[in-house]
Amino acid sequence: MFTDSIDENIETLRTLLAGIPPESRRRAKKAAVTIENVFTGLQKDHPKDAAVALGAAFAVFLLAERLCDAPKQGDSDKGLIQLLS
Repeated sequence: MFTDSIDENIETLRTLLAGIPPESRRRAKKAAVTIENVFTGLQKDHPKDAAVALGAAFAVFLLAERLCDAPKQGDSDKGLIQLLS
């Protein structure tokens, strides 16, 4: 269960990652590295730019919300994070 604690959420994600098959873990790592590289590139291209940092933070939290949102009632699909458990 995700909470408003970033540290707790990171631990939850670590637990989920530990429970998936190695090939899935490799894909998860690749996805993480790809996103981290984009973020690092933004930091290098726009050092100390508060607007860029704000936009990046907004995107991170928006993506997290999309991944965790439960489907609307009646939808047969599960949220992406739910599929891991």
